[in-house]
Amino acid sequence: MALECFSEMQRMGVKNDQTTLCTVLPACDLRCGKQVHAYIRRRYADSIVPVWNALVHMYSKCGCIGSANTVFSNMVVRDLVSWNTMIGGFALHGHGEAAFQLLKEMNQLGVCPSPVTFTSALSACNHSGLVDEGLRVFGSITRDFQLSPSMEHFSCVVDMLSRAGWLEDAISFIEQMPLKPDKCIWGAVLAAYRAYQNVDVGKIAAEHLIRLEPERAGHYVTLSNIYAKAGRWNDAVRVREQMEGRGLAKPSGQSWIESGS
Repeated sequence: MALECFSEMQRMGVKNDQTTLCTVLPACDLRCGKQVHAYIRRRYADSIVPVWNALVHMYSKCGCIGSANTVFSNMVVRDLVSWNTMIGGFALHGHGEAAFQLLKEMNQLGVCPSPVTFTSALSACNHSGLVDEGLRVFGSITRDFQLSPSMEHFSCVVDMLSRAGWLEDAISFIEQMPLKPDKCIWGAVLAAYRAYQNVDVGKIAAEHLIRLEPERAGHYVTLSNIYAKAGRWNDAVRVREQMEGRGLAKPSGQSWIESGS
């Protein structure tokens, strides 16, 4: 619809502005986005930062991270959104090292990052397995910029440590959090248990998830199966009975581990 309106405006000779372009670019696929990009180069001699930011986002969203970086690099003027958009684009496509380097460049130029900047940088390090770099980014939030990490920042670090198999470090990190861990935090640890089969860590995560969401039957099934894999059959049965006592039914797609299986 947005693209149709934009085309109709052009046919009718209605003059558009930066608001029009910033609205239409997120709706573009790559072909249309390139056409709008060409239109911008023809019609706008001045560097209108929000429009170029929208172009960076469009190319990133369409998978053309190289084109996004080219637009970003050629911008004469950049604002905080410009940096955040490019770092977020690198994060989206798993280019953790590029995101980390861009954050360093941003700091060297004296551009103060925002909480969004750190979320994007941590996400990039997470999905690229750059644990040491991610921990340095997290540490800089308080040390260098006197900001308080949000739950989203803590969640990124826990997920990063868990994905990398640093499960004991993830638990230690959670225990030192000034905020109460939420279901996303413990869900990340539980997902890592499934990948690395660390029974002790899986038990801790599942127990916390049951406390946070006592009506979610799947957590009971998971914890019971963790106990069963550890040969703790009495505990496995106890958790099943706890679930049944709440009147919860086992979710379809999940199965119990039976003794001797």
